[in-house]
Amino acid sequence: MEPGPVDPTQLYQQSSHRSQSIWDTSSTVVLSCRRREAASQRTIPFDQRIEPYLEAAGFLGVSQIGFMQLDWHLITALVERWRPETHTFHMPCGECTITLQDVAIQLGLPVDGEPVVESLIYNWKQVCEDCLGVLPPDMKGQRLSLPWLAKQFTVLPPDADVVTIQRYARAYIMQLIGGCLFADKSNTLVHCMFLPLLSDFDEAGTYSWGAACLAWLYRELCRASHAQSLEIAGPLMLLQVWAYDKFPIVAPQVALQALVDRPLGFRWSGVQPKSEQSANMLLTYRQIFDRLTHTQINWTPYTSDVMTLLPDRCHNGQLIWTYVGPLICFHIVELHAPDRVLRQFGMHQPLPSFCNTNPALHRIDLRGKHDQDWCKIHVEYITKWHSRNEFCVKGVATNEPTVSDDYFSWYSSITRRFITTDGAYYYRVNNFVQDVRAYSMEHNLQDLGSMCDQFLENIEHIIQQTKRLNVADTDRRCIRRKRRRQDNNVVDDIVEGDQDNA
Repeated sequence: MEPGPVDPTQLYQQSSHRSQSIWDTSSTVVLSCRRREAASQRTIPFDQRIEPYLEAAGFLGVSQIGFMQLDWHLITALVERWRPETHTFHMPCGECTITLQDVAIQLGLPVDGEPVVESLIYNWKQVCEDCLGVLPPDMKGQRLSLPWLAKQFTVLPPDADVVTIQRYARAYIMQLIGGCLFADKSNTLVHCMFLPLLSDFDEAGTYSWGAACLAWLYRELCRASHAQSLEIAGPLMLLQVWAYDKFPIVAPQVALQALVDRPLGFRWSGVQPKSEQSANMLLTYRQIFDRLTHTQINWTPYTSDVMTLLPDRCHNGQLIWTYVGPLICFHIVELHAPDRVLRQFGMHQPLPSFCNTNPALHRIDLRGKHDQDWCKIHVEYITKWHSRNEFCVKGVATNEPTVSDDYFSWYSSITRRFITTDGAYYYRVNNFVQDVRAYSMEHNLQDLGSMCDQFLENIEHIIQQTKRLNVADTDRRCIRRKRRRQDNNVVDDIVEGDQDNA
């Protein structure tokens, strides 16, 4: 069975997508998840005196979520279904994606505000001295060392004045930015471009940090979806909690944290991912997503009961949650396309139009661009963002997730249906057996129906046995590294993901 797409006009990058490599080579490479969040949680302690400044700047909610262990295998399985051509995950029963709604509810970041974009023409050492009160001895281009920053802001003195407290608050926010929300693959650096936007906390609170965070995540997902990619960075905590709520079948089955004036993502704080319980969960996640049905997706997890438990900051920007247009974060511009996933908003899903995420925008990065004014370069996209209320989808509300009559025939022709050959094989066999079972029921052939049930059980048993034998070399190496670290009791400045799971 061909995995698709039958019509390649939409998924035109299939030949270089990692799903093609998996189909051709049965690759089981697990992406390395880069972040410094674990270290930042240990090095700059939260002090109640900075809370008003975090609230004013829009970062209090995300600061309350706490440490979350990443599931490398789940994140890899999701990246395998992410499509840079549509900015959506292509599941068997349709598209789904992370939207501005998810950022607001899960992280509590403001999504309706000014775009996070500025000129990069600054004396960056002077900016650091003005905003942080310290002068970095050495800078990597326009980036600050996070370990160095942590050493400058260890404990806020009891007699600290207002200026000192504000500087501490900026350093704390920069750790959140570089360690989690806008993490890059360096794992130890944060770009100073964010710092001028934090000089005035009230003004900082007028920016759409949520839209910028989502643009950053989209860019990382697009890069990681390439067949040759080995790493991913960005706000991976957002990706993971979104997946837990969207696909309960992959979520850890544990009692969740009670919400007390915190964003929804806090519920999963401290929860051990499933991949800690098994050495090769990637194959399991692939199987789950290859066989996912529409009833296994919680299209609208944010019920009225859930929303009433959340603070006001998680309700912000509701009028633009269905905005279709560019998301901006300095050099990054990524398309937000909720019109393709209207079931997530309790609306009927018609056939979406052709999606153009503009591959040229994906190629823009900061290399060699140390003196750019992104406000001028991206003026076209900034102008559209400023008119965002005019580009919001107004769909037909439904009680159950519904699609147009021709949706699935269209979708089956343009999507990549399977990631693995095992998934395609199971689908084909299962369809055949279901047809035989239906025939047996129609003609009262009960014995034949029982044989079909037994046959499917045998197929399932074979799949499970194959998964146990097919443990990836990548996984074994990571497990050995983890055991060596435990034996040597190495706990300090390393890639947080290496401590997670592999």
